[in-house]
Amino acid sequence: MWRWVARGAVVSFLLLSSLSLEAQGVGDIDSPGSGTTVSGAVTISGFALAREQISRLDLYVDGQLQYPINLTIPRIDLIEVYPDYKGDAFRPAGFFTSFLASRFANGPHTIFVRVLTADNRTFDIGTRTIIINNAINQLPLGNIDLPGGTGTTDANGAFPVTGWALDVDGVDRVDVAIDDLNVQSAVYGGNRPDVSNAFPDFPAALTSGFVANIDTTRVLEGIHTLTVRVTDRTGLSRVLGSRTIQVFNSTNNLRPFGFLDEPRRDAVLFGTSCSPTAPPLAGTTRGGRLTPVRGWALDLGTREDLGRVSYVELLIDGSRWLSSDDCEFNATAGVYVNCYGVPRFDVQRFYPTFSDSPRSGFLFMLNVGALMRQGVRPGNHVMKLRVGDQEQTFADIPNTSGIPVSFQCAEDNADFASIGFIDSPRFFDYVKGTVTFSGWALDENASGVRSVEIYVDGELQGVAQYGLGRPDVQMAFPNIANSLNSGWRFSFDTTRISDARHRLSVRVLDSQNRATIIGSTDFFVDNPN
Repeated sequence: MWRWVARGAVVSFLLLSSLSLEAQGVGDIDSPGSGTTVSGAVTISGFALAREQISRLDLYVDGQLQYPINLTIPRIDLIEVYPDYKGDAFRPAGFFTSFLASRFANGPHTIFVRVLTADNRTFDIGTRTIIINNAINQLPLGNIDLPGGTGTTDANGAFPVTGWALDVDGVDRVDVAIDDLNVQSAVYGGNRPDVSNAFPDFPAALTSGFVANIDTTRVLEGIHTLTVRVTDRTGLSRVLGSRTIQVFNSTNNLRPFGFLDEPRRDAVLFGTSCSPTAPPLAGTTRGGRLTPVRGWALDLGTREDLGRVSYVELLIDGSRWLSSDDCEFNATAGVYVNCYGVPRFDVQRFYPTFSDSPRSGFLFMLNVGALMRQGVRPGNHVMKLRVGDQEQTFADIPNTSGIPVSFQCAEDNADFASIGFIDSPRFFDYVKGTVTFSGWALDENASGVRSVEIYVDGELQGVAQYGLGRPDVQMAFPNIANSLNSGWRFSFDTTRISDARHRLSVRVLDSQNRATIIGSTDFFVDNPN
């Protein structure tokens, strides 16, 4: 009789434990399965749901904490099964993480995920044993982000293929093929903090992104199969996937495109000798302070033509002020200005098959004082570049809306506004953890720069370190004192803000406390939970 009582007590305990666990939450590890032999990067995926909001997930191997896990994968399939738990499209229930098998000895090991809820309760899910065999050489890992994996994707002009790739032995190359014919090698090394979060044992995961800008005019119109293959440094390769694309090479679709490097949006641009009585000199590089406008532009044509940029125009408030048709040599700067065809080997690296890519840069010198002499008011204005090709199609850079800039006048005997630039982060960079914002700042007055203030989403974060060496800035501004030591940098903890899009703005104060915003740039944050 004691046996039956004991058995009943055990069954009751297990039942109560199961009910207690389900009352708190549910979850499981979908992969790897129990008893699976693994090597290289051991990937772990699954789901977790709780009645209270989940505040943290942690991976444990052999009872030891390894890493926090991002709960970022939507699992709509679970919502109907567990309607009372906290998880939906806005609070994803799926997770993905990994660890490096080489950190552990060959043989069996136990893994599980520990869930912490907002009310400080914990429960474990997915406990199982896996077998590590470090003698197995794992094939490369990765994913194709663009184009997407469903349906047929239309492709014309510069068609981007993006994704990420990793390997224990290091990635040697990423090749893009169309109909089993290699058309281009991708540029590897892009910033991918999301991949770094999923593969915390891989230092190279942070720069595991790849991009290939395919010239569709080299492919016949119609349906094609695009594949991406990754090869590691030992020669092992793996096809990451295939996509179906439909190429349209209509001339109307092959518009110019490019990027505006400088100035940044929200920059204050100033001029000298702004009096309306001064001689009209708008559209020239003489008679006042000059502001550089730099960037690059490319164009593609159909098989019947080469696809070339014909002209680039600088527009202020929709009106043409400068054109590459007026290219001239500026003796003061020692370069050709208001020109298209400036060497841009960085662009050639990303667009190796495009005709103009080695010399795709443009440089204009905007005379703000001359504009004001022509009647342009100080204050806010819109700047953009218009690029036209030989087929009489055109496009606006960076977009049809342009960027906001502000014009100010500083007379020859007045206090000049500061100038500068944001080097990092670049526009739409993805960042995580503690990052370094950097750039340079100058002030032409004898007193120089007093401080460089850093703002994120309009809130002051602190003052940057100033005085770092910048010989490149000295070469561009040899006549301004302290240009050699004009660099600034600022360490910023991105975990203090949300995983979302944010705006960095930089304000420079000179020794007379005159404030100048030298620009703004947008970036994305992607941190582990």
